[in-house]
Amino acid sequence: TAPVVVRRTRPETASRNSLRTPTMTTSAKDVELVPTTQVEPGSKSSKDERDFRPTSLKEMFERSQYKPFLAVYHSAQGEPIDLNVGCWLNCQDIGIICACFLALWSALLGFYCLLLKAALDTDEKSTALWIFFTFGVVFVVFIAGAVVMNGIEEKLNAKHNPDEPKSVSLEA
Repeated sequence: TAPVVVRRTRPETASRNSLRTPTMTTSAKDVELVPTTQVEPGSKSSKDERDFRPTSLKEMFERSQYKPFLAVYHSAQGEPIDLNVGCWLNCQDIGIICACFLALWSALLGFYCLLLKAALDTDEKSTALWIFFTFGVVFVVFIAGAVVMNGIEEKLNAKHNPDEPKSVSLEA
């Protein structure tokens, strides 16, 4: 016989007197016996139907009804072979990613054209070029300051918390 799971059909009810605790007796009318389905002995899993972890990407996609964009061709033996296109993404995901890249590169091209126009408009004194150079130097100073402050913070952390494990250093 198959193992059974006890499932209550009616919730527990409180007694008539609200000061007393609810009764914990269970009659045969309150319980429904439901057999569990077991995995066959030759299969890979040792769990029953409660096993919710997929064993492969294909099984995960089947459970979520996700359809990746596949190119299917038939081998010389007549077997269909699936080739994933776009790292297991569907057409909608590939379209969204392409649109994002297109928007990014369009914005970059527009910004470049704007900077080029500013450089050409201030051609006599090269004002725009000097402003761009100043922004570049300020950026490098901020990055150098962040690197130096990280070193100082690591030294202070090692001084005040000596029992914490050391972080991996990139120095040779």
